[in-house]
This record gives sequence, structure tokens and C-alpha cells, in this order.
Amino acid sequence: MNHVLAALNERLGRLFGDRLVVLAGGTRLAKRAHELHTLGARHTLVLDTDDHAPLHDSVIARWVSLGIKGGFVAVEQRRLGKLLTKPSTEVRAILKDFDPDAEAVVISTPYNEISTFQGRPVLNARQHKWVELENKTTIDALWDELSARRAPAMVFDLDFERLWGASEMLDRGAGVVWSGDGPAINGGANFVRRVRTYEEAKEAFDVLAPKCDQVRVMPFLEGIPVSVHGIVFPDGTAVLRPIEMVVPRRQGQAKFLYAGCASYYDPPVWIRDEMRNLARRVGEHLRETVGYRGTFTLDGIATEDGFLPTEINTRYGGAMVCFEDAVPTLPLALVQVALVAGWDLGISSMEFEELVLQAADTVRSGAVGANVRAVQPTQVDERRVIFTGWACRLAHPDEPAHATLRLSPSPIGGRLDLDLHRENMPVGAPVAALTVAAFALADQEWGTGLGALEPAIAIEDDVQVEQSIIEEAVTA
Repeated sequence: MNHVLAALNERLGRLFGDRLVVLAGGTRLAKRAHELHTLGARHTLVLDTDDHAPLHDSVIARWVSLGIKGGFVAVEQRRLGKLLTKPSTEVRAILKDFDPDAEAVVISTPYNEISTFQGRPVLNARQHKWVELENKTTIDALWDELSARRAPAMVFDLDFERLWGASEMLDRGAGVVWSGDGPAINGGANFVRRVRTYEEAKEAFDVLAPKCDQVRVMPFLEGIPVSVHGIVFPDGTAVLRPIEMVVPRRQGQAKFLYAGCASYYDPPVWIRDEMRNLARRVGEHLRETVGYRGTFTLDGIATEDGFLPTEINTRYGGAMVCFEDAVPTLPLALVQVALVAGWDLGISSMEFEELVLQAADTVRSGAVGANVRAVQPTQVDERRVIFTGWACRLAHPDEPAHATLRLSPSPIGGRLDLDLHRENMPVGAPVAALTVAAFALADQEWGTGLGALEPAIAIEDDVQVEQSIIEEAVTA
């Protein structure tokens, strides 16, 4: 597939070659700046929301640390939005010095809807009609329009008694899930609560009522939270592999802990096919109805009844880092920018799918972590760890580790990350249980205060079970 990579890089070079580029916020900014340099960008100005600049090559990029990182995505995006619409005198001076003729193009975060920055076009600005599709209280209409199987659900205004009544009606024995429509940026399970008792319902209502207009009630679905990404091209939709959303449950609490994503989990083949088929249909629907271009995520639960969808996110999702790691020579985030900007990439959706899907099935990775408030570290502390079953312990100095636990300073206290060592990680099983074990060790070692957590439980793969039985019979 070298010819596909070559074609992509050639077309991206036409878009960014000999251009001044402003990176206004975002993640992996050093990587983005290097990619732009490789594609021939004249120079890049990085406006980083963090408060310190990493080591970087000034020939490749000019780095400005803004110090507006908020610890939470919504807070950071609000501050970044203010920067783009009403920049300070200092930022205006930096921008004018970098680009006196206002000829630069701007790339902002996947959440951004602002189309210009001081007269310069923001190439990846989202259209509002795309953003509206992320509303969890209205998405069921899409599943019904596509005749997609889904869990039963009911949507109400903020009326507690009606919400509680619906909860009693829809509860299958494991409680229900309340999902609020929330503000424009509503990710990471911020407005999602599991409700099993009247007390938990009151607690969930108190959280959602000030921020939401409507709440969706759905039965709690046992299984692994999964996401599949589609990338909408002019000619069709490229569909990638399932990604596990690592979402431990807090024992005795209604709130979930969103802890990132990983690509090690392989759902049963029939569920994988179900997910990918629905994602392709969703992508075609988005292209035909709202003129969508670029990446979207289709999220849901891999249950014993199959894949049941819960929402879509019409943006470059955080789990795309798994695909970036699988194909490091492909500037995926810039492909997203080009598609949203309407740029011709010179390849078909199927060529792109074949390239990325094959690599991602071969090379697995993850981005697992959580914010913690109980500690305020002043420096980075790392511990190499070993998994034994569902337990986690510190690795001996001469022992190959399965992962590294890292505690770092953060604007809201601390940041806990679990870096899984790809070469020592098994493929196929979800990492939720490993994450719970590692976070328990972090509580023990650092006092991170995450508390008792429970992992999501994967359904058994009947094909694998059947194969195991056959192998045992042959051995016997």
C-alpha cells in the first residue's frame, strides 16, 4: 500500500506545502508540527493550551505556551474559543509577527466550530448541523431511520417523577442509564449516570438538571463499551476496527470513570461485522443528509444480544490515536483536516480503509488514564507493573513489565496514565480489568483516591469457546 501513502502525502503536500500554519490547541502538537514540516509547510506556529513548551526544533515550529489548560476538555475548549474569537493583545502581536500578511491557515481542535481566527481560515471547523448529531437524547431517531437494532429508551424533560417512573419500567434487573443532552461538548461520560436506586436517581437528577434540558433513560447494558470509527470520503465511507472504551464502574456510585481507549480487545467476529456494517450505513447517511466529511465515532455496547448503539460523535475521536500509532507514517489528523476542508486526497475510501484497517489489526495500542484530585504531585513518578490474572503488582528490576503506571502534575491535581507495553500485552481480551487492577495499585502506592472500581465484563465468544472444546477433545 505504499502507493496509497505516497498519493496521500503528495495531496497533503499540495494543501500545506509552502504555507504558514497555525496549530491552535489540540493534542500531539509536536507530532503535528513535524508532519507539517515533512509535508513542506514553510513554518508552524503552535499555540499550546499548556503552560510549558516541550523541547522542539525552532526551525520546524515556533512554540507559544498559553497556560489555559483546564484539566477538563469542556473548560479548555471554552478558553480556546475565547482565544480564537477575542485574542489578547499579546496573542495578536505574536500572530502578526508570525504571519504579517494574514496568509496562514489554521488548524484547531476536533471540537471547534469557529471558522476564522483573526481573518485566517480554520480548515477543520465543524458545521453546527454536524455537532447537533452528538445529542444523546435525539440519536435514537437515526437508529430507527436506519432500521438498526437498539435498546429501548425514553426521553423526558427534567421531570424527576417521570424519569424515575421510566427507570422502573425499563430496568431489566441491573438498573438503567440516564444520559443528558448536555452542553455542546459532552464526552467522557460527563452527563451519563447509572441508576439502580431511588437515591441514585436523585443524585443523578441533581447533577443533570442544572446542565441539561432533556434526559434519555435506557436499560443498563452488560458488556464491553466499544466504538468503531468511520471516515467519510466523497466516494464512500472507510470503516476501521472496533476500539474498547475503557469505562470502569465505581462501586456504590452512579458515576462512571472514563479512562480512555485501547485496541487490544477483539469482540466476537459477528459483533465486529455488525458494528462495521452499521458504521458504513451511518457514514453514508451523514454524507447524503448533512454533507459530512471526515471522521465520526459510532459508540455502543458489545452485549450478548449483539452490538447495541448508543451515540455518534461527529469529529476526530480521541481513540484515533490507536490508528495513528498503527500507521505512524500516515498523518491521520491532517487527513481529517483535509477532508473537512473539502480537499481532494486523490485516493478512494476503500484504499484508505485497506491501508489503515490492516495495520490497526496488526499493531495494537491504547491511551488509558484518568484525572485524579486526591493528590497534587509536583513531578512525574513512574512504576513498572506486572499483571497476574486480574491483579497488578510492581515489577522487579530485572522483570519484563506489562505496563508503566505514571503519575504527573495536572491543573486539577494529578494525571494518572497506564502505558501498556505492546510487546508484552496479550491480544483479544479487553483491558478494562487490567486498568481496574492498575488503578487499585495506584491508590495503594500514591493515594490517588479513585476508590473501588469494577470492570465491564465481556461476553463469551461462542466460536472461541467451541474451538477450545474441540481442542480439548482432540487432546484427550
